[in-house]
Amino acid sequence: MSTEFYVVKHHGAWRIRVNGKHHGEYDSRVAAINAAAAEAHAVGAGAKVFSTGIVSQYGREWSARES
Repeated sequence: MSTEFYVVKHHGAWRIRVNGKHHGEYDSRVAAINAAAAEAHAVGAGAKVFSTGIVSQYGREWSARES
């Protein structure tokens, strides 16, 4: 099963949501995406990072190679 990381704007800050829980507080979407990608890379194969776009739809930002 792959782990999915979602970068979302929550309570005025960019945060990472994993398994329904938010963590982190980032000043920009890009900073949150970079942090989420680093976490996803540590998880390994199958991990994916998504972020909300202008129209509030999720787009894939990063994914680990399948092993």
